[in-house]
Amino acid sequence: MQSQNRFPLERIDEIVKHPENFRLLERIPLTQDGMLDKIPIKLQEPQDGDTIKYAVFLDTETTGMDPTSDRIIELGMVRCSYAFERRVLLSIDKYYDEFEDPGKPIPAEIQNLTGINDEMVAGKSFDSDLAAQLLAGRPLVIAHNARFDRPFFDRRFPLFKDLAWACSLTEINWDALGDSGKKLEFLAQSRGWFYLAHRAYSDCLALIWLMHLQPEAFDCLIDSALRCDYRLLAWNSPFRIKDELKAMGYRFDGRRKVWYKNFTSAVEAQAGRQQLASLYDVSACEIVKYNSVTRFKG
Repeated sequence: MQSQNRFPLERIDEIVKHPENFRLLERIPLTQDGMLDKIPIKLQEPQDGDTIKYAVFLDTETTGMDPTSDRIIELGMVRCSYAFERRVLLSIDKYYDEFEDPGKPIPAEIQNLTGINDEMVAGKSFDSDLAAQLLAGRPLVIAHNARFDRPFFDRRFPLFKDLAWACSLTEINWDALGDSGKKLEFLAQSRGWFYLAHRAYSDCLALIWLMHLQPEAFDCLIDSALRCDYRLLAWNSPFRIKDELKAMGYRFDGRRKVWYKNFTSAVEAQAGRQQLASLYDVSACEIVKYNSVTRFKG
């Protein structure tokens, strides 16, 4: 059987004759062998007047989905500089990628997904001092699923629990950019690129490449990091009004057993509270303010 990872060189003549029937994927340059040894890597020249800020792209591989019982087995972080006003990445400055022994066997499905086995992590632990070096100066932390990665990271590194985070999965309007999916592999492949997915450092580098190629997406992340959101929690709402809540744009949090709706300002949230008052006693309603420091906490 022909390996799916091997380019079909024997079909070159067919590809040349009918290129309309084929699509070529190229490996993301940042993920090619030896590229990490070339860091620092310049992506774009700074310009006069640029305000230089820093971001750390972060990804975790874990033993499972529950941050209270599962553990990080690989942590990848890549520190970059960017021009704040122009919202473009300038350079890749440092990287960190290490394994940690979770103290229990890695489930077979995780080993199959990531390629990380018990032997690779045995006796290893993260170096908190090296991690602190990448996070010096409180850079913006960017993950492709911050709601997943952050609770794991905060639990393992509580000293860094008050950093600002942004999420490229949920805080970029990929539909408006012409994408029909949000998975990182899909976003790369739809643009003609591939990489070794489900390894922490590789996922970070792939996301950096994507933000470099599509600065309007990176712009969305910076805007989101600067924005405050307000969530109206409709505690104790009676079951009889669930259809009205759905029609008004509320969603149900099954874990906390509460209907909620997000607003972009405190004034809008208060107006939403008044609207709810026509349906039931809203004395238990709560408005919670979120920003980049609190948005993706567990």
